[in-house]
Amino acid sequence: MLVRKDSKVIAVDGSRMALFKNVGEAFAPVLELIEEHKNPSLRTSEIGTDKPGRTFQSKTPRRGTHELTDFQQQEEDRFSIEVAEKIDKIVSETKAGVVLVAAPRALGVIRKNLEADTSAKLLAEIPKAFGSGEAEALAKMLTKHEA
Repeated sequence: MLVRKDSKVIAVDGSRMALFKNVGEAFAPVLELIEEHKNPSLRTSEIGTDKPGRTFQSKTPRRGTHELTDFQQQEEDRFSIEVAEKIDKIVSETKAGVVLVAAPRALGVIRKNLEADTSAKLLAEIPKAFGSGEAEALAKMLTKHEA
């Protein structure tokens, strides 16, 4: 995939977002970290301390439990929604183009919350998980990726 010079690359997973700028050439991207946002990750016991709900059937002595809410996933989804708002702003300010690389679940949440014109302006949406410290691996993946 060709990533023109000065294009932005946004890497997102459930708990962090990194914004890179291509300072290299289109065929050999060199990504430079511009900014990074992290979602402070609390333990599940700190987010929710309740026990799973129980049901009782009046005719039989059977008892059942309800599935416990996944508070970690809720926090990751909330963070992905915030990231979608930031992506809208970045895409509106950038003329060179933007590539979005995100973990598959985070990408799904982000897609739902992006504005329609933002989705159209993205050069590519790639469902892979990369973090902020993996600029070289991300650049290699971009050179091999076919859009």
